[in-house]
Amino acid sequence: MRVIIRFLETVGLLGRGKLEDKLNSEQARILEALEQHPEDKVEGELVLKVKYVKLGDRIDVRPSVDAKLPKEKAFTSTTFWPLENGLSVQHPSQIDMFGPRAVREGERDFA
Repeated sequence: MRVIIRFLETVGLLGRGKLEDKLNSEQARILEALEQHPEDKVEGELVLKVKYVKLGDRIDVRPSVDAKLPKEKAFTSTTFWPLENGLSVQHPSQIDMFGPRAVREGERDFA
């Protein structure tokens, strides 16, 4: 009877040998996404989770693979101020700065 002690040997047997193919595929996806990303520093993650369940006189070993690709560059936030049940991009103190203003006599500069 063959006894398996080494973890990597166990991993090679999981999923009838297809787990390694899945890990290689997910790693390739992450590396491609990193290469294509416009930022200088980005992260990806490949997680192998191995669950062991004892069922009577046997142990079932179930792997799961989770790949996290680098996040896309996020949109920046836009500031709004509430105004008349809506939104405005102008600060309330700036509202009077724009638009026509009355010119009083004596304030004109005749150059």
